[in-house]
Amino acid sequence: MRSTIACLFATLLILSSASCRHQPVVAARSETAAPAPAPWYESEISAFEANDKASMPAPGQVLFIGSSSIRMWKTVEADMSPVPVLNRGFGGSRTGDVSAVFDRIVLPYKPGVIVYYCGDNDLGTDNTDSQAAADGFISFDQRVHKVWPRVPVFYIAIKPSLARWKNWPAMKRANDIVRAYAERSGSTVFLDVATPMLTEQGTPDPTLFLADGLHMNAKGYAIWTAVVKPPVEAAWRHSASR
Repeated sequence: MRSTIACLFATLLILSSASCRHQPVVAARSETAAPAPAPWYESEISAFEANDKASMPAPGQVLFIGSSSIRMWKTVEADMSPVPVLNRGFGGSRTGDVSAVFDRIVLPYKPGVIVYYCGDNDLGTDNTDSQAAADGFISFDQRVHKVWPRVPVFYIAIKPSLARWKNWPAMKRANDIVRAYAERSGSTVFLDVATPMLTEQGTPDPTLFLADGLHMNAKGYAIWTAVVKPPVEAAWRHSASR
């Protein structure tokens, strides 16, 4: 009896082992992360890079960078003449976006001077974190001067506009923070375009804006030109003479 049971048990073991050997091997499922979506501004930055690949801008130019007020400055080359201008504004950008593309549309150009306008979209109509908006520029400025200690950076003050007037106190605070920083830095210049854009009553001049109350018309850009061109041209001439 014991011998019979032992033989039966041995047979079951052999059959079980054979069955296991013939079981299909199921591969462990691998969870592949979906690729991160491209940033919203990728098409504009890629277009800049394509243009650069076709014809790389000469070094030593004045790089204008920032949000739509730079992008829409269609006459900036003529307005700044004879200063050579490279416009790399991309609409809707915030200070963090400009920093995110620093390696792509700042570093390659080896600019002689940089003119920066951003922070308007950071604060918009209801964000009151003035320090964060100012810090976005300060981070950019410090990054520039780590690479090029002698390249002057001009900060165009956040403009007062009809569309965002209710949030002007926060914008003015951001401007004041950057102005104080620029005065300490020695290589950064604050350009006050805000004051000449206000009426005698201290409100935005409606004749300077397009229908959206945010972006400027030719008259608005004429005010910017009067403020921006003289110091930028002087800085460019000094840079070119080195």
